[in-house]
Amino acid sequence: MQDSKKMYLLDGSFISGILPYEEYESVMKHPLWGSNLIFNNGEAVVKAHRDYIRAGVEFLTTNTYQASIEGFQKYLNLNYDQSFQLIKKSVTICRQAIMEENSGRTIQIMGSVGPYGASLCDGSEYNGNYIDKIDSKYLYDWHKPRIQALIEASVDVVLFETIPSIGEADILLNILAEYPNQKACLSFSCKDSKHLSHGETFASAVEKFWTKDCRKQLIAIGMNCLDPKLITPLLTSVETENVDFIIYPNGGGVWDALKKCWDNTEMYQVSIDDLKLWSKKGLKIIGGCCNTDVTEISRIRNLIDNLSS
Repeated sequence: MQDSKKMYLLDGSFISGILPYEEYESVMKHPLWGSNLIFNNGEAVVKAHRDYIRAGVEFLTTNTYQASIEGFQKYLNLNYDQSFQLIKKSVTICRQAIMEENSGRTIQIMGSVGPYGASLCDGSEYNGNYIDKIDSKYLYDWHKPRIQALIEASVDVVLFETIPSIGEADILLNILAEYPNQKACLSFSCKDSKHLSHGETFASAVEKFWTKDCRKQLIAIGMNCLDPKLITPLLTSVETENVDFIIYPNGGGVWDALKKCWDNTEMYQVSIDDLKLWSKKGLKIIGGCCNTDVTEISRIRNLIDNLSS
């Protein structure tokens, strides 16, 4: 990010973005949670990416949050090499959308790497408890090829997202260090106004990873998939200086686990005052996670433009 004062816009939820082109059930009820569409409906993925480009984004995310070699072998009946190539194809799809939309803006591609917990399809990314029970060598071997595929496909930035624990972040950044020229962002899932989902404080995670070694490769550190109301206290809890933050909250509603839908009756919308405050704390990249669509990303584009004018 060349301009230190600029705030950059990331896209919103892949699920929300794909819904005009794909049935809700086929995405939400599939164990690959949208990553299957790289294989089943690449054209729809291109269209969803193009919508976000039109909304004004500067970073576009591959739909590989739930993608893994193991998952593609199990649910798409592909072999190892086909699975590896399919992860790379997600980057090609982003490039196709950027080329077709031809916005005239520089748009960078972020390669999404979700936590191991997401593959368990049981909400584990929101507690991270598996990190205490699983062999770290197994986790390394599970993550390594998906990261390697994205890097081989020349993503601009690897996006480690919804990471629930310091332990898993450690493994991911050790893999990243094997590709010393690759830039990345590290984004955690947080359970309240102070703690990561697994229980460590957000402040301690920032302190640990926003260090000289990681700083060579990290362009931003932060949080995603959380209630926007938690952002200010989480940012305020950090004492580390000169941090560049990435933040992309949920749409402001509350997820109803029983009905399996969003309750938007008490929805919190990110405001220009929020952006002013977060900017002072070091916010560099903002976007949306679950339940944020193209309309919301357009709205945030306008907020950013009004902030800088």
